Amino acid sequence: MSVHAVPFLGDFMRSSLGRRLHLTLSHWCFVLMGLHLGLHIPGLLKGVKTQSLRRAGFGLSILAAGAGLWLFLRNNYPDYLFYRVPFAFIDYDKAALLVLLEALLIAFFWVFAGAQLPRLLNRRADKNSRLIPLIGILLAVVIGMGLALAFPAENGDGWNEDAAPWGTREKAPEQPAEETLPPAGSTAAAAAESEGKQADDGFVWIAGGSFLMGSPESENWRIEDETQHEVTVSGFFMSPYEVTQAEYQRLTGVNPSNFQGENLPVENVSWLDAVRFCNRKSAEAGLTPAYAIDGDTVTWNRAADGYRLPTEAEWEYACRAGTAAPFNTIHATGPEEANYYGHYPYEIEENYFNDEVLETRPGQYRQTTVDVDSFDPNPWGLYNMHGNVNEWCWDLYGAYDLENTIDPTGAKEGTRRVYRGGGWNDFGKNLRSAYRAAGELDMISFNLGIRLVRSAGNSLNGTVSTSSEPEKAKTNGKMLIAYFSWSGNTQGIAEEIRRQTGADIFEIVPIPAYSDDYSTVLMEAQRDQHDKARPAITDPLPSLDDYDVILLGYPNWWASIPMPIATFLESYDFSGKTILPFCSHGGGRFGQSLTAIAKLAPNAVIAPGLSVHYSGGSGLPRDIQNWLEAQGISNKNK
Repeated sequence: MSVHAVPFLGDFMRSSLGRRLHLTLSHWCFVLMGLHLGLHIPGLLKGVKTQSLRRAGFGLSILAAGAGLWLFLRNNYPDYLFYRVPFAFIDYDKAALLVLLEALLIAFFWVFAGAQLPRLLNRRADKNSRLIPLIGILLAVVIGMGLALAFPAENGDGWNEDAAPWGTREKAPEQPAEETLPPAGSTAAAAAESEGKQADDGFVWIAGGSFLMGSPESENWRIEDETQHEVTVSGFFMSPYEVTQAEYQRLTGVNPSNFQGENLPVENVSWLDAVRFCNRKSAEAGLTPAYAIDGDTVTWNRAADGYRLPTEAEWEYACRAGTAAPFNTIHATGPEEANYYGHYPYEIEENYFNDEVLETRPGQYRQTTVDVDSFDPNPWGLYNMHGNVNEWCWDLYGAYDLENTIDPTGAKEGTRRVYRGGGWNDFGKNLRSAYRAAGELDMISFNLGIRLVRSAGNSLNGTVSTSSEPEKAKTNGKMLIAYFSWSGNTQGIAEEIRRQTGADIFEIVPIPAYSDDYSTVLMEAQRDQHDKARPAITDPLPSLDDYDVILLGYPNWWASIPMPIATFLESYDFSGKTILPFCSHGGGRFGQSLTAIAKLAPNAVIAPGLSVHYSGGSGLPRDIQNWLEAQGISNKNK
């Protein structure tokens, strides 16, 4: 909006400075306008002679002013007033009438305060006459603060151990419950019986076949690891739904989910949690467990009839359901068909300022998971294969094996596990059927859950073994803060981390520099991501040999890392080092930046990160301190 409202500011100052000044001054004008209007209220009310009417109006005004103060705080006005917020975004999901009502109530708080000032400052009035307006203002403040405490803004910003986007937890109890599992839902039992199989648990029969796995080079926003090749999979059973919180809690005794609801998908579960859950469910059903866990090794008995995670090939085959387009909906999946960051549908990046050309226009962003049976299923009866939560697969992440293409089980070696499908906080491009995400074995996320499958008869055989013990993060060595910042938000976070830790610091400065203009840099950022650019870095460090811990900072650009960060990650050997990511964002938190780091630094340990809303506001030092302490990093200033 600043670009259109005050375009002339860009002629004699940085556009980022002009935009922030515009936002700050416009909010101060809003407050001063309310105070000014309030100063005229006593004169306007002189004609109201009825004392009871004046008292009733005063009481109602206190309530309305209190509600206005609450909305003033809830909508983050203080940060705008004190130069802390560089951008303003419109919530397109909020009704226009509600936006207008909120603005009027916020203004009314200042109108009310302005109306009381003449009475409060009138030295000729008696003591009681001056006390009444003071009491009125205090009551409005108490009401506003009470509402703010009772109904806090649910922005999920800052670091919180219980709702951290990525962290580790203690293992769940090993003993399964004794109850009988309820039916999962509708099945393809008739199709299964025609194959001589049984489907009595609600799972859908997925008949085997061949398909083109990965994406063609012509697919927009494809990544190099999506090499297209023909794959054949044997028939298997797959749950039509993601595992619910009710089922997970019943079998494990815990519910680690960030969003609570019995029919919501369980999330915040690691790959190891998912494997253990499969075995508990198999034991309860009297089936042969698919996995044997022995110390640091997980062995998959492919002939077992118990529940398991799908292979990456099985997952993509089932998701596509016979389609070859980027999405199983054929057209670009929209927010009314899947739960994702609906403000950013497929191909929005290069069409941000002209979204009328898009096949699917921006829509609702729900900011939470939804019930597992939401939306229409894909052609094979599977719900939420695009969006809601990502889903763990069995496979180690790595380049596709183009030789072993019959029932493949993933890379032979690796340090990350694959997860697929995209989630409620992902952009449209990350919901594509071919998109591959990867994370460590103990990674958890409020965007990552489970969908189970079960082998059919003796369609598979043999065993596959992989190491299951994640390497532990080392946070007691020499530390380096390496960061890229455009608007200054990430720089402010990095400097606060340096103040608290005393670590060395290095700014990643690309060559050439990105534009100072916000609209221009949006296009430059998506262009570089789209082209997989690797911009050069000014005065790069000769090596990272002296450092054990890298605190890596960046802004969330288009749901991923800026490409100068990719250059930095590919320029050094991160073997045995620990990366602690931190990012500034405007609502997308980490996006898919963590999986980008995991792929580019496969031999590093990635510790839980910190996402900060814009510059973090007054709570930034506390959030950083809590985050560092949780990682075992002490504050040198204590």
